[in-house]
Amino acid sequence: MQYVQVTYKRLSLVTFFLLYLNFTWGQERSKLELLVDKAYTLIEGSDTKPKNKYFYVIPIWAVSPETGIKLGASFGYVFKTAYDSITRPSSLRLNSSYTQLNQFNIRPHIDIFFKQNSYNLKAQYVYNDFNEYYWGIGNTALESAKESYHFKQHRFNARFVKQVFKNLYFGPQFMYERLFDIQFSDLNKTSQSLVPGINGYEVLGAGLALAFDNRDNVFFPRSGAYLEISNHMFVHAKLNNYRFKSVLVDLRKYVPLGKKDVLATQFLGSYNGGLVPFRQMPTIGNEMIMRGYYNGRYRDDHYFAFQAELRKSIWGPFGMTFFGGFGNVGSHLSELSRHIKPNYGFGFRGVLIRKEHLNARMDIGFGEKNIRGVYLAISEAF
Repeated sequence: MQYVQVTYKRLSLVTFFLLYLNFTWGQERSKLELLVDKAYTLIEGSDTKPKNKYFYVIPIWAVSPETGIKLGASFGYVFKTAYDSITRPSSLRLNSSYTQLNQFNIRPHIDIFFKQNSYNLKAQYVYNDFNEYYWGIGNTALESAKESYHFKQHRFNARFVKQVFKNLYFGPQFMYERLFDIQFSDLNKTSQSLVPGINGYEVLGAGLALAFDNRDNVFFPRSGAYLEISNHMFVHAKLNNYRFKSVLVDLRKYVPLGKKDVLATQFLGSYNGGLVPFRQMPTIGNEMIMRGYYNGRYRDDHYFAFQAELRKSIWGPFGMTFFGGFGNVGSHLSELSRHIKPNYGFGFRGVLIRKEHLNARMDIGFGEKNIRGVYLAISEAF
């Protein structure tokens, strides 16, 4: 998640400019399209010599009170394990950043589809030497409880599933996390509390994942659906400081509107039972869902969120999105219906690789009580 200071009047001008392009290029549009096509041949190759592998570098930049100036880069590599009409594109990605306050993070990620999508391997490692804000637990956590804390983190999760029937995948997954060297700004208030894992923890869990996926494109779906039901069990006493179980449900649907536009919807739910470490609890807000809220502003054992997004092509490789939704956390399932949090916003899109419709995006999200955030990322939110 990237938070940046922006002038919203300028963003409005950019929005107007993109909409203006859609209606006013007329005859000049074809000339500009030719220029755009020439630029893309550097990335994708020509019609006679198309490239099958793509490498890109995108800068990461942000300014926030807890980090100061943040600079970094996102390195990506897109390829296929087999060049047929069925096998989906695979990707390797490495994000890394460093801040004005000497904070560092690195996040390599892989998503590989084997020939004809017979298997799918997803894995990610995260190292953080960072700080963020903490408000406590629950959906009514007060703004006055806000304090910063510094931490170090190792986190690794992996999933390897097999296509057992057409579009239906099943297989094992596991997750490891170690949180250590935690330092709160108010030692007497938080570090001595009874919140699980508040002074650090180590957990290792495993589970199963079942997913149905008939999307027409993994980077920019225009039709189809995605349904995932998965779990992790952190139950071995010698491998876990805290013992708990988690279940995740992720449901997405994509409806084409005309030739280029899409209406996308998503429901996400998480249930956790047992003694859950505070940073394993689901949270409101990130670059994927409930955009606008600081990630961790609200956290608790259980979680749900719903979002809908209109993805509209404006001109050539440029587009916009308009999104809205709501969500909540709670220590009991009955609490999820109390104090529901809304969010809404809009974003800009630019196509990096036309053949795979891989987008770079900037989203501006808003929540209750004038909460807002800006996110820079690769690929769609869902």
